Amino acid sequence: MTWFRTPALAVVALVASWAGAWSLAGTPYGAIVDDLLLRFHAQERACRVAQAPAEACFVVDPGRAALLAEAVEAFLAEHAGAVVRGPWSSANGTHRVALSLPDAGWGVLELWLVEVAGHRIEGRFRHLPERGR
Repeated sequence: MTWFRTPALAVVALVASWAGAWSLAGTPYGAIVDDLLLRFHAQERACRVAQAPAEACFVVDPGRAALLAEAVEAFLAEHAGAVVRGPWSSANGTHRVALSLPDAGWGVLELWLVEVAGHRIEGRFRHLPERGR
């Protein structure tokens, strides 16, 4: 019966990745993610390691973190007051910013950008629901 375990695990992982995509689209941040992916000219891909139930991964090739950060800032300028940006943080080629709606009850949307060799960006959007008050 161990030969049955590997296909079953693959199916569970596939369903979990679909569930993550659906749950991110079902959050108030779904439209923001869609808009930013278009601005980035990104190609969506499955997340290698699931870190949250609501997340989406993408690749921009070629890409630079600075150009994607400018696209985020342009998006925020167009939606002034509707989306709030936290401070950017970066270390070892990884850049992170948190976006939130004025009503903090919706949690935050994290954007992670990792610069890899060949002028390529691997990114991840992750929705972190509000923690218990």
